[in-house]
Amino acid sequence: MKGMKCCRDARSGKTHRGGYVWPGARALIVALAASMVLIASDAYSQMRAESASVPAGGAPLLDAKLFVEDLLVSKGHKRTHIRSLMLDPRLTIDNEFIIKNLFHSAPRPSAKQPEYMEVDPKLIKRGPQFVQEHTSAFALAEQRFGVSPEIITAILIIETKLGHYPMKYDVFRAYASLCTALDAEYLDSVLKSHQDGSSSIPAPDEEVYEKARKKGAWAVNELSCLIELAAQVGIDPMTIRGSFAGALGPAQFIPSSFIKYGVDGNGDGRRNPFDMDDAIASIGNYLKLSGWKEDAPLEKKRQAVWAYNHYTIYVNTVMMVYDRLKGLKDREPLPEAAQR
Repeated sequence: MKGMKCCRDARSGKTHRGGYVWPGARALIVALAASMVLIASDAYSQMRAESASVPAGGAPLLDAKLFVEDLLVSKGHKRTHIRSLMLDPRLTIDNEFIIKNLFHSAPRPSAKQPEYMEVDPKLIKRGPQFVQEHTSAFALAEQRFGVSPEIITAILIIETKLGHYPMKYDVFRAYASLCTALDAEYLDSVLKSHQDGSSSIPAPDEEVYEKARKKGAWAVNELSCLIELAAQVGIDPMTIRGSFAGALGPAQFIPSSFIKYGVDGNGDGRRNPFDMDDAIASIGNYLKLSGWKEDAPLEKKRQAVWAYNHYTIYVNTVMMVYDRLKGLKDREPLPEAAQR
């Protein structure tokens, strides 16, 4: 800048553009630099101590947070940013997320009619009122995507009870924990630690290990997308709550899916997976791109819903609720699976 005086280089004593450096500046700069290195080193050491996961009866096999950090950096994130997230005291690695995602992710069937999930009939009765409360978003979904309010409402009933199901899990923690399944030795220790005679999970075989590796790779991508999505929405990624599988908001999109299919449903100029109107419009977009048409054959509709969730029991239940909301079955009694 014109008129600015430059000081001497603290290392060489040379002047870049003239000016004066006061005595002791060089020593001060060196001291400050040393202090910063020590602070960074202490933080790094603290993270190593906190993240070294110790399976039951064994020595630390993996610096879990550092392992996750390297995975995210390989996805293109700046290490300084990821390091700050890994050092956040709110982040812990929990092996239970590996177990839950490997063995407990399927929808729970009704005891009486296992082809259906349980649904509270009150939620179906509330469906028309819910549509009225979000008229603009449903109109957008129907006009732009050709998807009816009834199928979107059916999905929202099953996913989160129209947005009222409590989100119990820290999503960042869920994905970070699942990433550690990519370390073969660590994964082996986690699975074996659950074979103590009291666990209900089956003995791991090659199929389980392969599923775990795929889940780990999937989690790395989703965690990367979660960081990106949080930045887009303008929220702290550590505050995001969802399912143990990492699904977000009323529609239970995973981060990568919302980034790809998310739609602004309320006209505020941004896409937010936690906003109900955005969730409604985004489901409409997803179903359209998955082949949904209101006049399509039943099997074509089922395929579109299956794209949303790859379980036949889920498709059965959504289509049952959809039919009830559309009145296509002459208001016959709900299957026993839908009664509580």
